[in-house]
Amino acid sequence: MNRIIRVLFAGVLLAVPALAQDAAPLPPFSLTRFSPNDAPLGGLGAATGDMLPHKKFRAWGAFHYENNPLVLFRDNQRQGALVGNRLGLHLGVGYGITSWLTATLEVPIVLYQGGDDLSQIARVISPDSAGLASPRLSLRLGILSQRKGGLLADAPVDLAFQLGTAFPFGVGNALAVESGWNVFPQLSAGRDFGPVRLGGEVVGLIRPSSVNLTSGALMRDQVGSQLGLRALVSSTGDGARFEGSFHTLVPLGGGETPAGFELLGGVRVPVGPVELFLLAGPGFGSLPGTPTVRVLGGVGIRPDDNDPCSQGRKHTPQQCPDLDDDNDLILNAVDRCPLEPEDKDGFQDADGCPDPDNDGDGVPDVSDKCPLKKGPLANNGCPVVKVVEVDTDGDGLTDAKDECPTEPGPIERNGCPLKDRDGDGVLDVDDECPDEPGPKERKGCPLKDKDGDTVEDKFDNCPEVKGPPSNQGCPEKQRQLVIITSEKLIIKEKVFFATAKATILPRSFPLLNNVATVLRDHPEIQLIRVEGHTDSQGGHDYNVSLSQRRANSVKDYLIHQGVDGIRLQAKGFGPDRPADTNKTDAGRSNNRRVEFVIRGVGAANDEPTE
Repeated sequence: MNRIIRVLFAGVLLAVPALAQDAAPLPPFSLTRFSPNDAPLGGLGAATGDMLPHKKFRAWGAFHYENNPLVLFRDNQRQGALVGNRLGLHLGVGYGITSWLTATLEVPIVLYQGGDDLSQIARVISPDSAGLASPRLSLRLGILSQRKGGLLADAPVDLAFQLGTAFPFGVGNALAVESGWNVFPQLSAGRDFGPVRLGGEVVGLIRPSSVNLTSGALMRDQVGSQLGLRALVSSTGDGARFEGSFHTLVPLGGGETPAGFELLGGVRVPVGPVELFLLAGPGFGSLPGTPTVRVLGGVGIRPDDNDPCSQGRKHTPQQCPDLDDDNDLILNAVDRCPLEPEDKDGFQDADGCPDPDNDGDGVPDVSDKCPLKKGPLANNGCPVVKVVEVDTDGDGLTDAKDECPTEPGPIERNGCPLKDRDGDGVLDVDDECPDEPGPKERKGCPLKDKDGDTVEDKFDNCPEVKGPPSNQGCPEKQRQLVIITSEKLIIKEKVFFATAKATILPRSFPLLNNVATVLRDHPEIQLIRVEGHTDSQGGHDYNVSLSQRRANSVKDYLIHQGVDGIRLQAKGFGPDRPADTNKTDAGRSNNRRVEFVIRGVGAANDEPTE
């Protein structure tokens, strides 16, 4: 009996090395699925369409810790953590080749990693504890930019496309070297909303082939191509900035490997020419490369952007002559009071100062007919000029009182002779179209109605197509929300904005599209002032600023709809020009409005006039 036991024990001892010999090293692949944002002007956790400034560079080094980034499963049963703890180092440098093209090189290094011995269970050999990972190279193309930096500047959002690759070489077998060429296409977008920036990215992680880490009835652990989605919100400004981001990776290959996602929060603190940063948060799911905890911290050299006029940067008016810091429509370069807006209810001259009496003659500008020349109150603020009485045409009226000083005419006609050049029975002095015959009730002007629908062309929203007057001369199927008058474009609906913001709500797009169509079809309307108005609730300066931003938003929308920007002005009046009482909800609602005031009308090719 003892002999049989000794034989069995010896067989077990011989079997253990045999089992160990069945274990095999893992196929080469990179477990690194996270890199900090290449041009982190918006956030570390995700790109938001941001670019490095032209000829500026940013270098960074960051320690990167991951807990349980690679846990193996077989038939939905956890086998163990092949990589339980991983500490790495990311070294990178980015350079702004142009204002719209950024290049980035990153070298990840695995300093240490360790985990469970799965050679007996999963038949795999543990990876090396350290190694040099596949270097990564990427190019980012700025397509749109809110400021300078994209192919199209002054856009409503930042938009960028990036293409990166991981080189298929490295040092060691620390699950950090790709088996073949990999590409990482990425599309990112973002926008600043005052002190907050919102944005995110969609990225594809494309591998030439998939790697199965385990086998079984359910193929849980597979590393292949993936689709990544990231969303980010961060603060803006020159000081400390905070951010939060959501990350998810979805496998694109076969098997039953579930998706993984992470929630990361971070802070960046500038210290002179460098910044310290920290990013950390939990991960969920068993997707290879998604840890239960991720911590990234390090230091970066900030881009040396010396342009104080960049959005949100502190500056003096003298540093930025092309800006309008007090929003009074007068640039800093010529504004004598660049931080004080002109009195919006008084006379506005070219100096940009809130001066109620510019010429200092004691007559307020609102009543002064010569606000830039001194004169007595009795002469409405104009200088007294001695005029020599002259009667050039000898009709008994001096030239100062004669409306036709070179042609004799009766006194009752202010010295002008009777003339009717077009013979329509309306004297030239009363004829608004003296060279075209027209009825008296139209002040001597003919009715211009190209489509013959009885709606005069200048008031016809569709001057080339017949339509009833009740629909402003357009076919009934084209419902019109705009009425053209001599003074303004009357809109039948309100322009709606997000609460306390300048963001136009989609429900107002049809109305503004109608306004844009009318302006494109009526080039004789040379200048429109988009006026923003608010009710009296809230601070006066805030309301004026809000109304100006809303007027700017409407102007920008019309420009994007094909209206020439030279025909548009934007002016915010805040609560200063109420259309109704501010004592009732209905009255305040009427006061919160946008108006389109006609400031210049003429022939289609004439210069705009006021």
